[in-house]
Amino acid sequence: MYRFFIHRPVTSWMFMIAFIILGLYSLRTIPLDRLPDVDFPTVSIVTTYPGANAYVVDVNVTREIEDQIATISGIETISSASFAGTSRITITFSLEKDIDVAAQEVRDAVQRVLRRLPEGVDPPVVRKVDTSLAPIFVALLHSKTADYQTLAYWADKVIKREFERINGVGQVDLGGFRDNVLWVRIDPEKLYSRGLAVQDVLDAVSKNHVEAPAGAIYGKNREYIIRLYGKAQDAKELEGVYIRNGVRLQDVGFVEFTEDERRGMARFMGEQAIALVVYKQSKTNTVEVVDAVKAKMEELNKQLPQGIRMDYTFDSSIFVKDSVKAAIEEIIIGSLLTALVVYFFLGSLRLTLVPVFAIPITLMGTVFFIYQLGNSLNTFTLLALAVAVGIVIDDAIVVLESIYRRRHEEGLSPLEAGEKGTRVVIFALLASTASLVIVFLPIIFLKGVVGKLFGSFALTLAIAIALSYLVAISFTPMAVSRLVAGPPSTNPFVRAYERFENFFDRLLRWSLDHKLVVIAFSLLSVFIGFQLFKAVKKEFFPIVDEGRFLVRFETPVGSSFEYTEQKTREIESILLKNPYVDRFGLAMGQGVAGRPDVNGGLGFVYLKEGKRPHQAKVMEMVREELRKVKDVRVSIEPPGIVGPGGGRQVDLQYAIRGPSLEELQTIANRLTSEFRNRAGYKDVDTDLRLNEPQVQIRVNREKLGDLGVSVEDVAITLNVLFGKFQLGTYELGAESYDLYVKAMPQFVQNAENLKKVFVRNARGELIPLTELVDIEIATGYKAINRYNRQYSFTFFSNLSPDKPLASAVAEVETWLRNNLPPGYTFEPVGQAREFQRAFQGLGFALLFALVGVYMVLASLFESYRHPFTVLLMVPLAVAGAFGLLLLTNTSLSVPSYFGIILLVGIIVRDAVLFIERIIQLRKEGIQTREAILQARRERLRPILMTTFTIVSALTPVALGLTAGAELRKPLALAVIGGIFTGLPLSLFLLPVLYELFDRLGLRRYHIRK
Repeated sequence: MYRFFIHRPVTSWMFMIAFIILGLYSLRTIPLDRLPDVDFPTVSIVTTYPGANAYVVDVNVTREIEDQIATISGIETISSASFAGTSRITITFSLEKDIDVAAQEVRDAVQRVLRRLPEGVDPPVVRKVDTSLAPIFVALLHSKTADYQTLAYWADKVIKREFERINGVGQVDLGGFRDNVLWVRIDPEKLYSRGLAVQDVLDAVSKNHVEAPAGAIYGKNREYIIRLYGKAQDAKELEGVYIRNGVRLQDVGFVEFTEDERRGMARFMGEQAIALVVYKQSKTNTVEVVDAVKAKMEELNKQLPQGIRMDYTFDSSIFVKDSVKAAIEEIIIGSLLTALVVYFFLGSLRLTLVPVFAIPITLMGTVFFIYQLGNSLNTFTLLALAVAVGIVIDDAIVVLESIYRRRHEEGLSPLEAGEKGTRVVIFALLASTASLVIVFLPIIFLKGVVGKLFGSFALTLAIAIALSYLVAISFTPMAVSRLVAGPPSTNPFVRAYERFENFFDRLLRWSLDHKLVVIAFSLLSVFIGFQLFKAVKKEFFPIVDEGRFLVRFETPVGSSFEYTEQKTREIESILLKNPYVDRFGLAMGQGVAGRPDVNGGLGFVYLKEGKRPHQAKVMEMVREELRKVKDVRVSIEPPGIVGPGGGRQVDLQYAIRGPSLEELQTIANRLTSEFRNRAGYKDVDTDLRLNEPQVQIRVNREKLGDLGVSVEDVAITLNVLFGKFQLGTYELGAESYDLYVKAMPQFVQNAENLKKVFVRNARGELIPLTELVDIEIATGYKAINRYNRQYSFTFFSNLSPDKPLASAVAEVETWLRNNLPPGYTFEPVGQAREFQRAFQGLGFALLFALVGVYMVLASLFESYRHPFTVLLMVPLAVAGAFGLLLLTNTSLSVPSYFGIILLVGIIVRDAVLFIERIIQLRKEGIQTREAILQARRERLRPILMTTFTIVSALTPVALGLTAGAELRKPLALAVIGGIFTGLPLSLFLLPVLYELFDRLGLRRYHIRK
């Protein structure tokens, strides 16, 4: 293959230019995103049971559905929450499960259970949950002067619809929004004084506010459709409806068209607001979609009434743009540094250009292939491209150096040097490329969050490595054979290298004569490395400074909307005073982050650009300030890595399960009390909320039977007066609004008014509610959580920067093992679970990589012994990797673990270059010692060059000066640190071990003879 390209230079250039053109085209069209598509097969079931409390919902709805869906194959977890009137179940399947099949199987199971659900339960709603589609943009429409109805009109009727028309926008949700409704308000005292009951009002409205089919007239020459205009055209017309005995609706209440009840709100920088949360469609370009939304936002801002403005509190494209810019800068700087390294070693500007040209050719080809495979350009693929700069140039360097040596040391013609120089190293290149690619194969098939995120990293790097091999045996021989003419350079660096080579030759001879010293020193290095491993801090992912974070807050159970609003304004006041906060939006009440109640909310905080403390320090500062707000639980959370089912982004989460809710409450109290008093734990809390203030009404069935009243009559009466009873719709122009019936606002604010309620019996008599039921003020279950079909609660905690996640996991699990009663179990969820899964999976990936590399090398070398010699070099890198992480106060996280896996390939590649040349020389009849010395002379320069180019390429990444560097820096540090110890030691240990094993092999051969 290489001969073809050497003798056809124009064809070679056309192939390379084609790679660049295809790559540039792909670069223009490839989706840009923060993360790869991380889609965990997740299905949700939401069931409404109007009027039922949490316990009734749990027993009669949630459990019934859970028991039925538990028979479906491939389920990983089932989590549920039962609230008053609502059951929510989330089923997460294994990654191998097809989401469409899973959703259909859940629908089938729900259909089978319908007949066992109580009467009055609405049909369960089954939905696929696309966990990869997090919000990409949040805008807030805000004003100090405009009334709420004006804001609501513009948000819902104008802006939302304009955003939804933008290409790539999948959905727009409104936060803090209350739609207009038609209220029928009843005064119960006036109603009962006229001998009427709630049911009379419902009957009157439902029968006099309706449009129904009225037939048609089929004449001889013309046909007419009969349309009955039975619905009231406005509030005044509906008020005139007769209820009974000459009593109109206006006599016992009023009708009003206004906004819905205030059970949620949003604010922006101290002003009332409505949030517009934008989601993109799958497989679309985040940056392009957000740019289009922002352009539309600016256009709409010019049309808004005076005093109203729209601003954003979350823009995911900013970090994506900064990350792309940072990665490109790191790639350019890394490329320049690697070019400088090559120039110093070769002393020729013309020859330096050859491996430098290999970088854009390989990178552009890689972008083309990842685009064709449906991947995006994201944090992890960009990291792979930055790492690839130092690796893809290596194959070209090896070929270049080999041709250079044949030209100037053996005196061959340029074309002859090109052919022989390539032929000598082509097998070594194949072996090193295969070993590098095999290192990344297990990563592609890892499960969980790590597999989903770093699978794209491994795939991108594997493609780049494979392409670099093709470029090295096609373009490089052709280019070098035409540029290698002329005498070798004699610049000072080249002369210094020649002196170093002579010194190294003497040192190597000494090492071969003192094998025990070299082996002992290497073993000491490995021992120190494993001691450093114990000392280095361990965590799942480092906190990336994206300049934003979340504030979750909650007031005590049972707090009113007004009280929670007051506390929200206190939080708002603290954030407004923070010098590093640029802007923020707060949302509280029902529907915020899935809340069924009003006593909590969520805030998006954006930090100022420019010189400021790291995001983690600002978060700690805000945390300390918000602790001063009484009666508020606060959790400060970074924007985290997507996980199955989404959820809270706290450092530590554990699900504790057992048969008794009361015992779980006791455990939760002890657990939170214990860890709130331990150093390093922040925002300690659980999701167990059992003691909700309730008015408990227990029916007296004997009295109901005697007086001719059913439980349904009582339930409907209470739900109409104190709930929100929907009774059809109201059309105004082209819009449709809900129609609700409810008691006067002042009536529902006092529990004593329950004693003023009457129910009509079967004989038409009005019976006081107090004669039918017992009323008691008590506490009850606000929400009942279940995890894998058992009662459960989730323990949450963030950690201080100096508290390693591994240490916290060990401490919490030790406490749980020692304190949980029999029959109660625990299981890590969230980041704690992914942390354990990640390091177990990465440990397996590392082991698989070592085994895979051994098998590949054994096949290529046709030897059991030589691959073993090569792999013994890997532990030498441990001390440097962990030492540099410790020295720079960098944790052992998933990125740094990947750096260690990458080290396996790099160390093995250098060893392969050396071992393969020794084997060639031994086949030519050269003795072992002389073959070792000659191979080391020939391969020392390419090994040093390839090693220094990797260090040069990763140096900009390791410095961590650009956006998102926290995610890339640990990988670079692990690789650079490992090279610093692995390279020098392997230069001496590998020859020592080879000669030692060779002698042992000869001795066994003579014994067998």
